[in-house]
Amino acid sequence: MKKLLVILLVGCLALTGLAACNTEEEILDLNSVIITLERTACYGFCPIYSLTIHGNGTVIYEGQDFVETTGRVETVISKEKVKQLISEFEKTDYDSLKDSYTERTITDAPSVITSITRNGKTKTIEHYQGDFNAPEKLTELEDKIDEIVNSKQWIK
Repeated sequence: MKKLLVILLVGCLALTGLAACNTEEEILDLNSVIITLERTACYGFCPIYSLTIHGNGTVIYEGQDFVETTGRVETVISKEKVKQLISEFEKTDYDSLKDSYTERTITDAPSVITSITRNGKTKTIEHYQGDFNAPEKLTELEDKIDEIVNSKQWIK
C-alpha cells in the first residue's frame, strides 16, 4: 500500500511539474509587446506615416505627408485586437522571414518597415514594395495591421 501511495505521489508531482513547465515562447507578457509599422515615401503621393501599438492597447499614429491627419494621434484599441495582431504575425511566420526584401524590381515604390517586440526580443523587416520576391503574406500582414488599427481614419 505504501508503494502505491509513493507511486501516486511521484506521479502527481511529475504531472503537475510538467504542466508548470512552459517555454519562454509559450508565456507572453502582453505588456512587453510593441508592434510598429512605418510607410515611407515614394516618387509620388504615397501616404507617409507610422504606427506604434503597445501591448496595453495604446496606439500612436504619426502622420507626415499625403495623409488626412498630420502630426501625432494617440488612441487605444482593445487587448483582443492586440492579441489578434500578434496572431497575424504568428500566422505569417514572421520570425522565419528575411530581415529585408529590398530588391528594386521596379523603382519609385515606397517601403514598409514592420517590427514586433515580444519578451524583449525584436524582429524587424524592411519591405520595399517594388521587390516582387517578397512573400505575399508579408504584404497581407502589413495591410492587416492597418485594418485592425483602423488607420484609414487618419489617411483617407
